[in-house]
Amino acid sequence: METTSNERIQCSNTVGDPSAPFTPAQSRMKNPLADWSQTPSRLAGSERFARAIEQARHSMTLAPWLQYSPNPDLELAAAERQLKHQIASALDQGFVLHDPCFPEFCQLDMHNQFGLVNPDNLYFLASIETPGTYVIYGKRGTSADLQIQVGAGKPGFDEDLTSPIPVSELDLDALSVKRNGEFTITISDTKPCDLKAGENWLSNTERGLCANSVLIRESLMDWNTETGGTWRIERIDTVGQINPLPSPELVDLQYKRASDYLTGSTRGWIKFVEQLRVNLPANHISAPRKTGQGLPGQFNSAGHFQMSEDTAIVITVERSDARYQGIQLGDLWFNAFDFRRRQTSLTTKQAYQSEDGKYRFVISAKDPGFENWLDPAGASTAFVFMRWQGIPYCPDEEPKAPNAPERHIWTFDQLGEKLKDEPKFTPEQRKAQLAARHLSALKTPRGF
Repeated sequence: METTSNERIQCSNTVGDPSAPFTPAQSRMKNPLADWSQTPSRLAGSERFARAIEQARHSMTLAPWLQYSPNPDLELAAAERQLKHQIASALDQGFVLHDPCFPEFCQLDMHNQFGLVNPDNLYFLASIETPGTYVIYGKRGTSADLQIQVGAGKPGFDEDLTSPIPVSELDLDALSVKRNGEFTITISDTKPCDLKAGENWLSNTERGLCANSVLIRESLMDWNTETGGTWRIERIDTVGQINPLPSPELVDLQYKRASDYLTGSTRGWIKFVEQLRVNLPANHISAPRKTGQGLPGQFNSAGHFQMSEDTAIVITVERSDARYQGIQLGDLWFNAFDFRRRQTSLTTKQAYQSEDGKYRFVISAKDPGFENWLDPAGASTAFVFMRWQGIPYCPDEEPKAPNAPERHIWTFDQLGEKLKDEPKFTPEQRKAQLAARHLSALKTPRGF
């Protein structure tokens, strides 16, 4: 017979006093929980999540690049770090983003990341449901690019490599903003009759899809001068109502959501990376292509490179008309490296531009003595990801892809001759550069 919530958790004034005798209430507090957790069909939420952690860890041990790594200890440490990120993200999914009746924005950063979060982005996630009417209240900052997307499906990837499908979206060009920087965005299945001209609306039902999530991405080209906006979301028919108390059943449901996310997302990202390894030849960078299921005007380029102590990869790229353009390093687990204390990413605003107008990024295990060094942070394989966002285009035309980046692999002995026109960067300059980067990363709104 199933116990009631009152029987599961009984408290006494003597709890916490080691000299006090056990009371009947305290004995009832122990046994039902123990029996309950032993029933496979009725696992306690926290025990279910603990098992999900072990399942996710086991999935990671089967990743081909871990099994055949020349440095399994470092690769295992990277796997455990990514597992920690996935756990944090899963708990957010279960306990913060679980209730579309009382939505709130959860910020994604390097501590709860999935999918190689962009160091230059401020991410905000919220859950919604369809039907349902929501209003986003925002105030524009000064970020270089801004994108709001309503999606259907699970966040990130699941085991079948399905991810949120865009239902409707707004970019910076389409967003209507008042003179004081404020704006509202209504999300509903039908366009409100009283919506005034210039007010923003996103549909949560398009092409047979029913939206269940909102994703906001603000991209900063300059961490020192640009600022993010402010955001809040409300469901209009629950404004002023109190949310449900955390009953055992509700907490179990939240843990189940977190557990399902953790196991599915971990397996999904491993499959995704393995497909990239198979489809992208090693030590090459792909031509820019439109971002899958992304917003118009977005392109990316990717590659994975084997690192060694005596070689360097040089990526040369032209400046584009995009509002945002950047390059980032990660590992095969799609960890974003520590971008606070290490220079693992650069935007074209942060990077040195050569006299011919191009940017040359040097990826190497040790400091090459050039300003645009990208540090692979000890990874045996560095994943390179380049992004272009907000490329201008006409509504009746496809945006034009940026020019393809070039890649060269040279020994350290060759670097000086190959990059003879690039100014040298001293150890003292590097120390000052990294100190300034760390300070910028800790400032609001970065806060990492």
